[in-house]
Amino acid sequence: MNERTVVGWDGSLEAEQALEWAVRRAEQNDDAILLVDVEDDDKPIPGRVVTPEMVARRHEAADERARRVTEEHPGLRVNTHIMAGDRLEELGRFSRPDNLVVVGTGQRSGPRARYHWSLGARLAATARGAVAVIPALPEEGRSSVVVGVDGSEVSLKAARFAAREARRLGHELVVVHSWLDPLVSVSGAVSEGPLLGELEDEHGAMLDSVTGSLRSANPDLTITSRLVRDQVYYALAGPVHSASLLVLGTQQHRGVDRFLLGSVSHAMILHIEVPTVVVTPGCLV
Repeated sequence: MNERTVVGWDGSLEAEQALEWAVRRAEQNDDAILLVDVEDDDKPIPGRVVTPEMVARRHEAADERARRVTEEHPGLRVNTHIMAGDRLEELGRFSRPDNLVVVGTGQRSGPRARYHWSLGARLAATARGAVAVIPALPEEGRSSVVVGVDGSEVSLKAARFAAREARRLGHELVVVHSWLDPLVSVSGAVSEGPLLGELEDEHGAMLDSVTGSLRSANPDLTITSRLVRDQVYYALAGPVHSASLLVLGTQQHRGVDRFLLGSVSHAMILHIEVPTVVVTPGCLV
């Protein structure tokens, strides 16, 4: 059994929701869980000094939580790792191409700008594997996994990841591709005619190719596709209302921009409604 599920945990309600989601998934995948708690020594609090005693208290709390999880879920192995440091950097060290890092997030009640640098978005922008951001456990009755594709290699990885999750949950897989007339994206103008029809056919052919490949690899999985002429965010927002999970692929940048998540993934994280997994180029699927 490998520790392929890493949970960022600090005892908060958000962390508990992330842990519960991760436990359900790990049990079904025969994974083990690693709870990672960081006594953040980078918080701008005047006079604050992280002491060994503070770290030790966090260690005791995490060990106790791991013990209770294993009691409630016999056969599930849960280990802990506690340290002092920068929370983003330390969690990032545990990201690997073959694992999933799971973090919680709170409800968005304040200005959206304060979430531009949320832990989940920042972690996904630099992770070597996949990152799951959990705002809450999905409501009962949700029966689909939604994935957005654009034909890129990382979106194909996201589609394969989503298919695997849909099989695990016994849910339908909904594959969404959005497209816009180039004139709309540049100037807001709207065009019609043969050229637009050709563009729609090209986008439809790409979507058919992706869904065809997924159906060949998952013959017992119900897969539907949606070709939407709209901005990506709005194309995904509709199907997400009945989804238990959203999966997105994201390109990663270099230099200063490496801390920025792709625009679509970023928008979905800022308006997150359901557990969302961001698949990065380095992820093994």
